[in-house]
Order: sequence, then C-alpha cells, then structure tokens
Amino acid sequence: MNDSKTDTRKTYEYVYEYFSDQILSGKLKIHDKIPPERDIAQELGVSRNSVREVLHILEINGLIECLQGSGNYVRCDPQEYMMKSVHLMISLLNIRYTEVFDLRYAYEMTAIKLAMDHISSLELEQMHDILVRMDDKSLTARESAELDIAFHNKLLNASGNRLLILYTQMISNLMDQFIKDFRAKILMNPDRARALRSAHWEIYRALSAGDKDGGRAAMEEHFRVVKEEMDSLDPEELNHKE
Repeated sequence: MNDSKTDTRKTYEYVYEYFSDQILSGKLKIHDKIPPERDIAQELGVSRNSVREVLHILEINGLIECLQGSGNYVRCDPQEYMMKSVHLMISLLNIRYTEVFDLRYAYEMTAIKLAMDHISSLELEQMHDILVRMDDKSLTARESAELDIAFHNKLLNASGNRLLILYTQMISNLMDQFIKDFRAKILMNPDRARALRSAHWEIYRALSAGDKDGGRAAMEEHFRVVKEEMDSLDPEELNHKE
C-alpha cells in the first residue's frame, strides 16, 4: 500500500492495524525492540511519517517506549492515558455516586475474597499501620481520607488480580473522590464514624485470620455504613463533583 493510493482506510489506521496484529499474534512482546521506522515503512509501502504518527499514538497510549539513541520498545503501561480518557468520559456521562457505590461494592467484595489467599505478611503489616494512623484524632479530614484510600488500595492490590487492579486504577480519581466525600460526611456522625472504624479493623482482622466469612461480613458492614450515609443525602448531593 502507498500513501498516494486510494484506500477505504486512512494510512495511519493501516499502520495501526499492523502493530495490533504484531502484538496480538505474539510476534511483538513486552520489552521487544521495534524495527526501525524505515524498515516498517518499506514493508508496508507507506511513508515514514505515517509510521512515526502511529508510534507516537502508541507511545501516548502507554504501549510503546521511545528511548533516545536506542529505539522504540514495547511496554505495557497504559494507566495514565486510560485514566485521563475514562475521567473525561465520566464527566461527560454525569456519573452519580450511587453508580460509583455499586461498582466499588462489586470490586471490593471480589478483592477481599481473592486477598484471603494472596495477601502477604508485609501487606497485612502495612494495612495495620494505616489503621493505627487513621485512629489518630489529630488528623485533618484530608489526611484521614488519604489513609482510607491507601487502605482500600492495599486491599485491591492484595487481590493479586491484575485486571481488577488495572480497572480500579483507571477510575481511581472517581473512586478516591467518592471516599473523600463520604468519609468526611460519615465522620460528622459519631455513630457512623465508630461503625466505619470498626468495619475497617474487622476487615483487617479477617484478612489476618484468613476468615473468609468474617471478611465478607466486615465488608458488607463497611458498605452498609456508606449506604446509610448515602441514603440520608439529598438527591442533588449524589451527583459526582470534580
């Protein structure tokens, strides 16, 4: 194919499909060096500019790494680009916090089940340290929320499921904002604040003991407290805000 020839596809789409086929077929794997632009251009019968354009797109997407003086290499680090894209789509769709709640519930109930079999002693120690710090009465609301986020991220990472971790990273901005907003509201209610604190500690204790039923019950209680707070709000307050 030549750039000057008529084709139903744009040239860059043709080149993009070439790279897609190379990866999907296993011909290109993580850390493999990509052939020089001129070689690819000659093989496909397109201009080097077309190849360069696609390589740039792949680099932005986190699938290609350009090392100055060395060449282009395959990598797999798409989180930053995907996070930005998903964040924009979430804003356009006017996602509500009730939807975030449902997704968090599904993700974290799955995560705690998997973490029972995969969590390490170091991860348990780190979760314990986070909980101890969360009990500090002198914390600001922001500091408290950051620790809450860290606790749940530890749990998700302990699941050992790379897809679960990847998808939660993609929507981390949304998830984090949810935690920040609702933790601040819950802490203003002493009864709910105590219940939330207890649920976090019970999640940790269940993980430490490998108690699957206890872990599921503790996570259910955690989300019961959040749902109770959510149900108490005016519908307008449930719209996700930046």
